[in-house]
Amino acid sequence: MKSPADIINDVSVSMQKRIFMPFTSIVMLSIMAGGAIAMGDIFWAHSIIGVGENLAIGLSNFMGGLAFSCGLMMTVFFGGHLFTGAVLSGVSSCDKRVSWSRGLWYWVVVWIGNFVGSILIAYIYFYSQLPMKFDSYLLYKFVSLGIDKTTTEFLPLFLRGIFCNIFVCMAVWSAYGASDTAGKFFSILWMVAAFVACGMEHCVANMFIITEALLAKSYLAIQNDSLNLVGFLVKNLLPVTLGNVVGGFCFIAMVGYYSHKTK
Repeated sequence: MKSPADIINDVSVSMQKRIFMPFTSIVMLSIMAGGAIAMGDIFWAHSIIGVGENLAIGLSNFMGGLAFSCGLMMTVFFGGHLFTGAVLSGVSSCDKRVSWSRGLWYWVVVWIGNFVGSILIAYIYFYSQLPMKFDSYLLYKFVSLGIDKTTTEFLPLFLRGIFCNIFVCMAVWSAYGASDTAGKFFSILWMVAAFVACGMEHCVANMFIITEALLAKSYLAIQNDSLNLVGFLVKNLLPVTLGNVVGGFCFIAMVGYYSHKTK
């Protein structure tokens, strides 16, 4: 395991290289990362079918968290650009390797790319008819989640977003510090499982979940005024994205940099 000082230097150099990759590479790898997180959501959904109802909600949350972590593993091992991890580029800006404007531009591009990837997988998954299995259990589950995520107030969603990205960025931080694949695997597994099991909010995961909820709502002909595009974009993604930025940028990138910088 590398020292925190070595990790912060590796993060700074790595994020600089990622930000200055060719634009098409950033776009493609952002779409890939959004799709990977969506596929982690699919694994999560299928792994908890009937567990909470027949065993225990806590066990269901824990199992689902372990399953969902495959999404971040796919992203990290393939070199995808994920918004929640991209906020660590603040380290490169503090280190004067990347301008703040360039870093912000990178965040916007990655966020949009993640959204595209999430929606793409949501539609492919829906039309694969996999959500219709098990008496449409998953369709109703997505609708229930979508309603909850679009009716929860701004502040709780914002705070849950902070908590979530502390875990996610610590997972990425720990993966930088691990010297082998097994170390990276377990670093990501436990950190990600923690935020999922606790019900925290991840903006990219929500891009898939709420898109799927909208598709399921239409398919099942469910009447609900809160589950719509405004609820999706304004009532959920806005506070969750802001919370994810604060959690990753302020609590991990800034604290890590100013605590462990070597210059």
